[in-house]
Amino acid sequence: MTEGEFIRFYKTRNKIKSHREVREKIELFWNVLLKALEEDKKVTFKEWGVFERKEMKPRKVLVPMWEKPTYTEPREAIKFRAGKGLMKIANGDTDE
Repeated sequence: MTEGEFIRFYKTRNKIKSHREVREKIELFWNVLLKALEEDKKVTFKEWGVFERKEMKPRKVLVPMWEKPTYTEPREAIKFRAGKGLMKIANGDTDE
């Protein structure tokens, strides 16, 4: 699902007429999530999944045209692990 498709889905599901209002709500969610990740490094949504900040180690990059191998810089990345509830919804299991 692309960002545009998600915005249209959210707009019709919540019966919001303004495209700008939908974008603001989505942007607010991401801002709050990123701020919480800065403070705690881990945010858990019960039955949905976990967002985590993980340290990525430097790695060796070999490009045939370059004479010497180079190394990437260490950085932090945001990872998401889906929970059981989200997996059931994604797989279409509706046995509830």
